[in-house]
Amino acid sequence: MEGIRIIKHNDLVKKDFIKPICILGMPGIADVGKFALDSLIGQLNAKNLIDIIFDDYPAGAIVDNSLLSAPKAEILYWKDPNELRDIMLITADAQSLTPKGIYKISNFLTERVYQYGVKLIVALGAYPVNSRQINSKVPKIFISSTNQELLEHYLVEGNCQKIQKGVIIGANGLIPTLAKARFNIDGLVFLAETDNIAMVNEDITDLKASITLLEMLKKSFTLPIKYKYTLENIDDITKSLQIKRDQLEKDLDSLQLIDTDEKRKSLYI
Repeated sequence: MEGIRIIKHNDLVKKDFIKPICILGMPGIADVGKFALDSLIGQLNAKNLIDIIFDDYPAGAIVDNSLLSAPKAEILYWKDPNELRDIMLITADAQSLTPKGIYKISNFLTERVYQYGVKLIVALGAYPVNSRQINSKVPKIFISSTNQELLEHYLVEGNCQKIQKGVIIGANGLIPTLAKARFNIDGLVFLAETDNIAMVNEDITDLKASITLLEMLKKSFTLPIKYKYTLENIDDITKSLQIKRDQLEKDLDSLQLIDTDEKRKSLYI
């Protein structure tokens, strides 16, 4: 597909996977879905399958421990030692910059999971609500699905609430929808409630919502997830992250940029 480059890490094919499902967490509001997915990748020690470099991702290089890399999407996998159900995991460093780009990468990823024999896609994200409506210490999970029977099952077993109306923006909503329309792959979307201020403040990270999604996945798919993070210790972790963020902003403010007619330097993070 034009504009998409694939880096293969493994030559596994459909027959190598046992009843695989796909769990998806892209960047979004408060990065709720992405943090949950990244945590799941670490917990399962998932292996890289392919990386996807796309020319509609933000134009810049990511620096990590002085090493440069291009923004990318990733497909990883976990082989169930009990041979009940393998897991494919999809995330990305960024969402595409344009609606056309989001459709293009979503179509590509949908085709890929179909080729690997995936029968169910579970997308993770955030459901912004007014802070005055958040009464419980445990965030509620809202659910939508491409299959009515599947929806009813998780409304009962998962103690979720319906998403009555609205739009799930980006690949988190589009991939399950396209997978159903094109390949009859069922889809679920789990959204953990978060403060709607996160929609306008990109510095907010709602770890409590992400942990709630992880606990939902553990219960629903009997995944070997350890409770490294819990709803009880999450406030301390959030405070630690805020201290680090404040220090980074202070360090950036202390940098002086040279701006002359002959030479102009800028810092990009």
